[in-house]
Amino acid sequence: MTYIEKHLNAGEEILMTGRFHWLWYARAWAALILFGWLIIGLVYFIYEMIRLVTTEFAVTDRRLIKKTGFIAANVDQMSLEAIEGASMKQGVIGRIFGFGNLDIEGRGEGEVDFPTMAAPAAFLREVNEARQRSERASIDRLADDLEDHQQPR
Repeated sequence: MTYIEKHLNAGEEILMTGRFHWLWYARAWAALILFGWLIIGLVYFIYEMIRLVTTEFAVTDRRLIKKTGFIAANVDQMSLEAIEGASMKQGVIGRIFGFGNLDIEGRGEGEVDFPTMAAPAAFLREVNEARQRSERASIDRLADDLEDHQQPR
């Protein structure tokens, strides 16, 4: 069970988990193969594999979550209602191989910067759809409350 799965609120469900692109794993393996005979290749491989395995990011039906860290957990999260905008960056190689960076901006100083991930457009699409569902649910709750309040007693 992942860190994010362990720390969901009651009734909250994960809609999509992000993942690193296979090229990031290949980069770590290439460093080990090419420079493994040097201590730096082995150190880089271990560092990169720990970073790749211990970084999690997901969108739930209520919030965005990014967790980094091996021994200490560093968690950035933002409620779907607080999202104001997003920027996605994909270079030519990223477009060809399907990876890129995603930054989600929130109200005030809030921002969640996701690491380079596989399929950032699909992740962003899921964030936008979850945000729209959340807004519709809020409007539906408000309409139900108004309807209940206006009924004669």
